[in-house]
Amino acid sequence: MHIVLYAIRKSKGWLFEISLDVRIDLIWWTSEKRRDERAQKIICISSVIPLGWAIQCQQYLELDHRADCWSPTEWKQYIEKWLYNRIRNYNHSHIQYSEIQPVIPIEQIQLLWDDKLGKTEDIPFLLSTIEEKQNEGTQYPLSSTWKKQVMLGAITLAKMMTGRSLLATEYIMMMTDQQVDNIQEWKTYTQLAYLTQSLRLLTGVHIDPILGYQCQRCGSHTMNHTPCASCGSSACAYCETCLNLGRSRECTLLIQSVYVASSRTTPFSTIDIPIHTEHIQTRWGLSDAQTEATTSALHFLIGSANRLNPKTIFNKKLFATLFLYFIKNKKKFPRTSYFTHKRFLLWAVTGAGKTEMTFPLIDSVLKNAGKVLVATPRRDVVLELAPRMAKAFPTTTMAVLYGGSEDRWQEADLTIATTHQLLRFSQAFDLVILDELDAFPFHNDPMLAYAANHCCKSDGAFVYLSATPPTTLQKEIKRGTLAHAKVPARFHGHPLPVPKYISMPTVNNALKKKQLAHTLLKQLRYSVTRQAQIFVFVSRIALIESLVELLQSYFPQLSIAGTSSQDVERANKVLLFREQQIRILVTTTILERGVTIPYSDVYILDADSSLFDAASLVQMAGRAGRSKEDPKGLVIFASKQWTIEQKKAVAQIKLMNRIAKRKGYLHLSKSTDIR
Repeated sequence: MHIVLYAIRKSKGWLFEISLDVRIDLIWWTSEKRRDERAQKIICISSVIPLGWAIQCQQYLELDHRADCWSPTEWKQYIEKWLYNRIRNYNHSHIQYSEIQPVIPIEQIQLLWDDKLGKTEDIPFLLSTIEEKQNEGTQYPLSSTWKKQVMLGAITLAKMMTGRSLLATEYIMMMTDQQVDNIQEWKTYTQLAYLTQSLRLLTGVHIDPILGYQCQRCGSHTMNHTPCASCGSSACAYCETCLNLGRSRECTLLIQSVYVASSRTTPFSTIDIPIHTEHIQTRWGLSDAQTEATTSALHFLIGSANRLNPKTIFNKKLFATLFLYFIKNKKKFPRTSYFTHKRFLLWAVTGAGKTEMTFPLIDSVLKNAGKVLVATPRRDVVLELAPRMAKAFPTTTMAVLYGGSEDRWQEADLTIATTHQLLRFSQAFDLVILDELDAFPFHNDPMLAYAANHCCKSDGAFVYLSATPPTTLQKEIKRGTLAHAKVPARFHGHPLPVPKYISMPTVNNALKKKQLAHTLLKQLRYSVTRQAQIFVFVSRIALIESLVELLQSYFPQLSIAGTSSQDVERANKVLLFREQQIRILVTTTILERGVTIPYSDVYILDADSSLFDAASLVQMAGRAGRSKEDPKGLVIFASKQWTIEQKKAVAQIKLMNRIAKRKGYLHLSKSTDIR
């Protein structure tokens, strides 16, 4: 994309600016009302310069008073030389940057304004901020229809973009879907919103003096360079990491809203004090363990609103440790914003009712005019959460976001989204709840961590939900740098089912012989006898179809099916499984989370596979015993070897049971084994 680059001389010196419609800039900078900010000279440099180069000039190119008397040739030579040297500094071995010569047509370099030669008509309405005009309602002191149209258009776009970060193509799509009036004038409206500091104009891929190439949408440094028809560059950088969400290029316009943190109050500082535990428990129907954890989280949010605890949020020792780690590993040091958000971890066992525990937190923020985001890795979980949230908060505006969602431009107080959708937000939410923090695709994905960090307001807070927190968070807990609460018991008050180990050959071996191991078959028959719904987890998709056929030979009277991430009928099969029309479901780890089936038993075959770590095993085991009618569901680890990961999973489950017993969260009543 091309943009106008111009140089402006003010009392303090020269600076460069960019424009989508330079008419607005001329009116803005030449008004008598600007006083010290009023332009003395405005020089147009180019209207066909690539966006990436223009922003480099705007942010880093400095001029002194000698430029006051430059001729167009001198302007051209100085800027082209500076751009050439800067591009060469970021040379890559596979790109011949020496062949790239920035060209600024000399005929485009012209004087647009000279304070000594004349002046333009004052237009006072352009000097006010958009926020001030929004507060005035529909009364505008304007005599020109065009003036009013520009102001209204800028206000509309600024409001529509609140909390968003969109590429130009998405930005235009949003305006089209929202049926913005005079959409052909979007550049004019956007430029006014930019000058009034309601919108920020960036480039998709930015060259940072320290970090080098970086995508400003996802934070990645993984770039490729190709010839670009849009800007004319023979090596325009684009981001490979977030390519599936639209190409973010060095010449792509990225538009973001501007958020200014309040110095007085936040939704957390106005939460009612004291917190009445009995009211929370009664209002939301929480167990003792859930109530204790939720109350701790509320106290943390209130306390952190009044003061930032350096031990909990950030300290010099932690900074030094991280700095040495990144230097040693030659990695880019993360921005300081990664360490400034308030964070709280709800470490709750599978089936503890993590979603219900967040209801009091969400309610408190919404009551104080805050905005809440609940982010989860998978679309399936989003679709399951949406009706539960709608029932809990019936009067709240809600948006449900995933690939292809119809709510993508809807303004809402409560947003439920897949983690990839966070890339389209900037400084939008007061409270961000990250569900299943350790799950794919969020786990070990810097792009999604970057997106989550930037969608939260600078004075906002994070609440993490996980049954198996990543090792990094567990270490932070031990160091005392992450506030947390553990929920070691499920809502029904029964201990977690402890997995039972049985030795058997590999699934491949069983399929070749067309025969199940006797020990496994005995346990399966027991589960069938007690009328349980049976999960059978395997390590690879290729095993599913053959195993389904083998199981059908042993249990011809039962409905047996298989599913995986590649199965387009997955959602329907899970529904049939939930309705007991399918009795045995063979699957992969795609169903290790977010699926609750009453009366279920879990079989994990090839549990010694390297694809199953302790966290994954705990999650799969967590599908059993989730209902109060059948809290003692069966969990079987079936494998040739008894591995460290299996031992870790069993140890973690037993530890949570001991903690729950010590705190008095467990019931002693027995449940029946046969339905």
